[in-house]
Amino acid sequence: MPPDDRKTQRGAAGNAGNWGDGNLGEVYFEFRPIGNYMRVNAIHAATGQETFVLGPLTASRGDLQMLAMRKLKRTLASKS
Repeated sequence: MPPDDRKTQRGAAGNAGNWGDGNLGEVYFEFRPIGNYMRVNAIHAATGQETFVLGPLTASRGDLQMLAMRKLKRTLASKS
């Protein structure tokens, strides 16, 4: 069980390409609290490529999700 008895939350964005240029297709997001931080995993459905970011628990879920998406886009672009 994650710290502080908080459950892991999972979400999906069907058209993740709405944040910036390029359409990545389906991207899954996982939110997991770790102490005073939130870990957000971004998983590209087509390739299985995964990245994560850490941010404060007080940060908005949307901001952390956007940051994870940007990191995923950079990772996918560097592997192309």
